[in-house]
Amino acid sequence: MTARAPVIASVARPLIRPLYLAYLGFILAVLYFPFVVMTILSFQGPRGGHTFPLRGVSTIWYWKLFNPGKLTPYSDVGEFLGDYLASLQRSVVLAVITMLISTALALMAAQAFRRGFKGSGLVFYLWLLGIIVPGITVSLGLSLWFRRMDLPLHWLTTGLPVHVMWTLPFSLIIFLMFFNRFDTSLEDAALILGATRWKTFRHVTLPLMQPAILTSLLFAFTLSLDEFQRSLLITGTDQTLPLMVMASVTTRITPTLYALGTLTTLLSFAVVGAYLALLTYSLRKSRRLVEGSSNPRGSR
Repeated sequence: MTARAPVIASVARPLIRPLYLAYLGFILAVLYFPFVVMTILSFQGPRGGHTFPLRGVSTIWYWKLFNPGKLTPYSDVGEFLGDYLASLQRSVVLAVITMLISTALALMAAQAFRRGFKGSGLVFYLWLLGIIVPGITVSLGLSLWFRRMDLPLHWLTTGLPVHVMWTLPFSLIIFLMFFNRFDTSLEDAALILGATRWKTFRHVTLPLMQPAILTSLLFAFTLSLDEFQRSLLITGTDQTLPLMVMASVTTRITPTLYALGTLTTLLSFAVVGAYLALLTYSLRKSRRLVEGSSNPRGSR
């Protein structure tokens, strides 16, 4: 048995990489096969439905997406005529503002938790209530409170604090994870050399935390863009994209939804690609900063 073990290992070793690649390819196929199907169905013919088989090929559903409310000779009774692109614009604006506020507040809170303060454990768990409490409960409770305070419901004024409350705990956890592996000796060296705490934070801590900042921005953006439950009762008459999509599937599903899904998925790919590019750049910059601080003569 002992003599056969090296032989079995030498035979199995060349098979590990192909099996791993086959497994990875299977996972990617399962993940992206619905996107491929959705993209194909988005080019359904004018008389086609939302399922196979294709009845011709056309771009009329993309035209309807960019021309909301306009009827064509192929329009049917009961077709949803909502403005998807306007709701997408509202969702993107709300997500961008949410990610900036959540990242800034979470970074400041993580700095406070690093140094510790009385009652920090209680504050941390209270901070996590935004994740624990069900979304529909938050939406209903805040909707009643806003109406009680005579505050008009709007996707930005009343929707923004709800989205920030939802994304803020995730951003805080991301920063705490990064700070848990942070090399505090770099900050100590800057303080010993005469830098103030603000200069140390600006020139040492902040550059090294760029990967965490980018990760927080990405998480907050995607969570806000896709949020449905917490937006259900607090956005007013102007709906965000998840609410608009849910409203459309209750009337009549058309390939316009597939055209919208194709464009939003491509937008998501572009956002993730930009994030990976910026993350790679920030990691290289942080590595150079650490190497330069540990070997100042070599950096010259």
